[in-house]
Amino acid sequence: MILILDEKQQFIFHLSLGLLSLLQFTECENIRLVGPSCCSGRVEVFYQDSWGTVCDDEWSIANAEVVCRELNCGTAMEAKNGAFFGRGKDEIWLDDVQCVGNESSILQCQHRPFGQNNCGHNEDAGVVCSGHVRLVNGTTHCNGRVEIYHEGQWKRVCSDWGKQAAQVVCQEVGCGDPLAQTETLNFGDARALPAIKTICSGNEISVSQCSLLKVNEICDDATVVCGNSQPIRLVNGTNRCSGRVEIYYSSQWGTVCDDRWGMQEATVACREMNCGNALSVKYKAYFGRGQDQIWLDEMECTGHEKSLAQCPHKGFGEHDCNHSEDAGLVCSDTVRLINGTNSCSGRVEVYHDGRWGKLCSNNWGLKEATVLCNELNCGDPKNSKDIFYFGDSSLQGFTSRCSDNM
Repeated sequence: MILILDEKQQFIFHLSLGLLSLLQFTECENIRLVGPSCCSGRVEVFYQDSWGTVCDDEWSIANAEVVCRELNCGTAMEAKNGAFFGRGKDEIWLDDVQCVGNESSILQCQHRPFGQNNCGHNEDAGVVCSGHVRLVNGTTHCNGRVEIYHEGQWKRVCSDWGKQAAQVVCQEVGCGDPLAQTETLNFGDARALPAIKTICSGNEISVSQCSLLKVNEICDDATVVCGNSQPIRLVNGTNRCSGRVEIYYSSQWGTVCDDRWGMQEATVACREMNCGNALSVKYKAYFGRGQDQIWLDEMECTGHEKSLAQCPHKGFGEHDCNHSEDAGLVCSDTVRLINGTNSCSGRVEVYHDGRWGKLCSNNWGLKEATVLCNELNCGDPKNSKDIFYFGDSSLQGFTSRCSDNM
């Protein structure tokens, strides 16, 4: 008797064989990120004795969430498409990956059989994870209260953690060396989180390599101020997420020259300020001329740096500009409208804790829509549409339409 399988049945059969062939391996040994750090980069999986990439077809934040959790790299910040971290080589092992989000490995997610794809390496998928450590409630990502991702959750760190641990943390977040704190800084209270003690030698490249000990007694929170802790602000814009770019350095605010200023630099600045995505870059002192110092010139960001201060530049105070060349930008702020006919209509999404999330439609009314439309500089709200009128989302959402919807 010959069993004939249709195309769907063949897909499921080959998928099952592929998953069974991987059971002999430890799943975390079969995935890696190739990029600027161990927790951000191009996604690669190991299969048949070689590393290969993942195609960005169907690539989503749910997929990224699984990858970050599998690598013990905290939570997913962004899912990257279009070979954002560069093109891989040789095989493309996975395509059409569709995770629910609670899988323990990307290899458990639905996907085409290994090696079957319709992609090129210009479609290699990437992720940006929050990492093993984060600094919370600071003026930039380079200062704040220290939290470590351990055993699947964020934990606060006790303040008796030592200079060596501070050194490891500052280097891991890409912020140089720790600065001496002449006074105890208040970056908020995290006593609701479980506490952990860290013991580091100072030679580790990640705090995850230090000894991490559970703590039962009450302790104060560890805080740190790292050397690359230049605060950033936007001046003279319509809200805190638009305006002239200014950097705080050497106890003084100064501007950024618009030589080589572009979307990659704006992307870094918007992310650093927790202002969502970069919408546009502005030149020639669009938001007015600054005063005194011009701190940065000829910046060349790749787009994935955590701070403008990390991008290559001529050096603080080194420039050939004047304030008629002050750079500016407009970020999407903490709210955006998706899938509308223009920027003033669509499904509402909110930027929070480094990622875009859905907003429940319960209790959503004219007052809330008015605040939203005013924040987006889109006039007054018009008729709201039914849920998912502007498309379904892996997030949750509701819709809004403003009067400036042309």
